[in-house]
Amino acid sequence: MFREIGSTDGVSELVGNLGHVYLRLGRYEDAARNLEQALATFRQIGDRILQASALNGLGEVLIRTGETQQACVRHAAALMLASETRVPWVQARAHSGLAAACQADGDLVQARHHWQEALTRYAAIGAPEADEIRARLAMADGDPLNCDAATT
Repeated sequence: MFREIGSTDGVSELVGNLGHVYLRLGRYEDAARNLEQALATFRQIGDRILQASALNGLGEVLIRTGETQQACVRHAAALMLASETRVPWVQARAHSGLAAACQADGDLVQARHHWQEALTRYAAIGAPEADEIRARLAMADGDPLNCDAATT
């Protein structure tokens, strides 16, 4: 329907949302394709919040496929955009992604820093993700080599 009425914004937002669904389903190639397509349009139309969301999604795909350095690049870009627009939820998601990438690379000090930043933002807006971040931080305090247990 968005295509029929000529709504490029609507199509792109739908494609981006589909990318996030594919990510949750573990269909990483499909997720990346959709998120990249959406990101290109969000850049064209200048929507920085949706750009940040797509970048965070791409970062999550890259973490799950073992490309942690590229994930850091995507999450850092998302954080920059989210900081400019002052959207706490998107900032928190970027920090959480950076934490996951740092953890995967073995940099637990930076992972902890980013989890703290994510927790501050999630808690400020009452987001349920704050509980997951608290669990990760508690796990990191108790056994820094077993932070993954917080996700199970």
